[in-house]
Amino acid sequence: MRRRSFLKGAVGSAVAGAIAPLVAKGSSCASSVRDEKDVLDIWQSETDLVTPLDYKAYLSDGDTRGFKSLEKLEQAFEKVFREATTLQVGDVPAVWSVYNLGYIVKTKEALFSIDLVHRRAAEFAPYLDFSLVSHNHRDHFHQELYAKMNSAHKLVISNFLDNYGACNSKERKVGGYVRGAKEFKIKDVTLRTSLVDHNSYLIDFTTAFEIRVGDWKLYHTGDCAVADKLYPTWGAPDLWLFFPMGALNVAQAAERVRAKRIVIGHIWELQHATGRLTTPMVRRAIKNAAPFCPDVTAGLWGDRLV
Repeated sequence: MRRRSFLKGAVGSAVAGAIAPLVAKGSSCASSVRDEKDVLDIWQSETDLVTPLDYKAYLSDGDTRGFKSLEKLEQAFEKVFREATTLQVGDVPAVWSVYNLGYIVKTKEALFSIDLVHRRAAEFAPYLDFSLVSHNHRDHFHQELYAKMNSAHKLVISNFLDNYGACNSKERKVGGYVRGAKEFKIKDVTLRTSLVDHNSYLIDFTTAFEIRVGDWKLYHTGDCAVADKLYPTWGAPDLWLFFPMGALNVAQAAERVRAKRIVIGHIWELQHATGRLTTPMVRRAIKNAAPFCPDVTAGLWGDRLV
């Protein structure tokens, strides 16, 4: 069983009654795990032990120093790398969470990353057809991965890189809140970009990506804090990779997007001394999004989401 089914039950139990429909149908996990509602709490307690200095030391030498969360981070990369480089994919893409808002997506014809940040992220460069970067913050942009992609003349799409800038803030698409929109076709992947606000002063700082493979649609909005600029032009996405930033009205955002499924990421960012998305915040976001989406879960590092 994939961790997705487990977490649907786990998080559903944590906010009992408010999101009862989120409990996975037919899940046997409730009886096989001593107390499923504590899964996110366990991860919270483990990541609380890791300071930004601990994380920085780990990035420099790869030594997990006995921290369970750092061991999980290493294991997550190994798992995703192994599966993504060997799996044969059908009509629906496979999507993995590596770390926070770092994802790997595989289709029949393409392999690409979104905001992939990990100590070993650059190891993916030879296998990726292209890479997407939502904005210029170090928890979303991995310099070594970009350098290797760039030297190999592989497409890196963002709004700040010289490689192949995706957006021009002076452009505006008529209708909706899609600024700087461009469309790309790469193998069997079609994607559209738009600019969204990171916060009240970093206006149009983040690139949101709409990704389409056949009839299947993925929406990745990075660190978007303003619901009014969320505007999926292809209609309701099958999967929304979503970060409920502190200033974002989650209910308003979920009502605008109307995703068929939401997976919350960017949980327990280890390099942040403050401002980490915590377990109580995740549970609150799930409760607020649930009236507008039938399937809201949290994604852990290493999870295969689809």
